[in-house]
Amino acid sequence: MKKNNPYKTIVVLMSLTLLCGCWDIKEINQRALPLVMGVSKEHDKEYRVTLSIPRTNAEEKTRIVTGRGDSVSSILGQMRNNSENALDYSQLQLIVIDNKLAANQPEWIKIIKYFMTSKEIPSIALVAITDDNIETMFSNISKLGFAGTAVYDFFSKGAGWAPEVSSTRIWEVYQSLFSYTNDIAVPVVNTAKDTVLNFDGSAVLKNGKITERISPSENHLVHLFQNHTTIRNTENLGFATITVIDSSLKVKPSMKNSEPRIASDLSLKISILESDEGVSNNRLKEALEKRIEQRFNDIFKQNQKNRTDIFGFGQHFRSRIPYDELKNWREAYLPKLIVNFQVHVRME
Repeated sequence: MKKNNPYKTIVVLMSLTLLCGCWDIKEINQRALPLVMGVSKEHDKEYRVTLSIPRTNAEEKTRIVTGRGDSVSSILGQMRNNSENALDYSQLQLIVIDNKLAANQPEWIKIIKYFMTSKEIPSIALVAITDDNIETMFSNISKLGFAGTAVYDFFSKGAGWAPEVSSTRIWEVYQSLFSYTNDIAVPVVNTAKDTVLNFDGSAVLKNGKITERISPSENHLVHLFQNHTTIRNTENLGFATITVIDSSLKVKPSMKNSEPRIASDLSLKISILESDEGVSNNRLKEALEKRIEQRFNDIFKQNQKNRTDIFGFGQHFRSRIPYDELKNWREAYLPKLIVNFQVHVRME
């Protein structure tokens, strides 16, 4: 009779322990994957968290779940404990924050830091602000029958389809909290009647504090400076309607007598969609150049007044100003900054 090798027995028993490595894995049909989260605070007391969770049945596109508590983390924990399925927050694509909560700088900073440091919430999730009741907004989207990803898709149409709509991610907002030379614009969205959302421009934040709001057209220009993306949009000049089909932006920084200066040139290639009879190309080009230059100057003037650098001009001077003085960019240098912004239009 052949004897068993004790060493083989030990190896077999040790390998059995590896078979338990996936004991806590949930099947996909046992998990709930919220794609959109809304956060508000009632009367400066309890936080209110609303989740939009896609459903697989054809009758209802999304399920709206709301919880209340002393903190966002505790509410998410309660929701997970009370859910019939395993709630997985790792697929969150958008977080909508109530305007009243966003306007409270300490609260805003606290929430953004939590989202950034949480191991459950992805730092690449988008952030937006709303003036509307979040539950009503989510319910309206669900009633209209939009798919679960419709809200995220609203921000992801691409510059060619909706150039005025920009997107901002958690990590970008978190980074701006500590930046000396660059502020950030967070999209503002509200409930729409027949569409997913209405884009109402952006809130400008300096180190977590809202300093102003800008319109969709102003946001478009800011987005161009921040990302140097191609600007494609339609402008109605009253006597003509044109579409911008291509653009390029050049920014040249310099220092003169210890004062910062920027020379910026925006080149636009346009196509005429319709025009009144007798309107010359020169008149059309001059009107468009003047409009965009005035739009920029209005935003920049307000930025200097608020000590806010939404265009990110300070980023161009990080190698020209001593590091110890960069923290004074907004107060000492931005008010003195001279920007020569010129628009150059050519016909297709």
